[in-house]
Amino acid sequence: MKKAVKIVPWVVSDDLQAIYDYHRCFSAEKAERILEEFDRIVALIELNPSLFHERDAGWRVYPFESGTYLLYYRELETMWLVAGVFHARRHPHWIRNLLGQRR
Repeated sequence: MKKAVKIVPWVVSDDLQAIYDYHRCFSAEKAERILEEFDRIVALIELNPSLFHERDAGWRVYPFESGTYLLYYRELETMWLVAGVFHARRHPHWIRNLLGQRR
């Protein structure tokens, strides 16, 4: 049985909104492209969630092409969970700590 992909609410309301707001100040087109790419990445994960290998604590990381962002997701017993989108230059420990708080 294929597992569903669930996006936790703060990914859209916090992570993506902050990214969109930042880029919108400079280019509305780029801000929109990043949102569109997020939708494409989620669609790809739905088709092939094992596209990227597990990293620390079971997290998988999908890099955006349109910017320096990384989408973090992991496999749970009943679903694939998309839990964050972060700037690639963030320290990995900072990202892991935040993901740990978001459980």
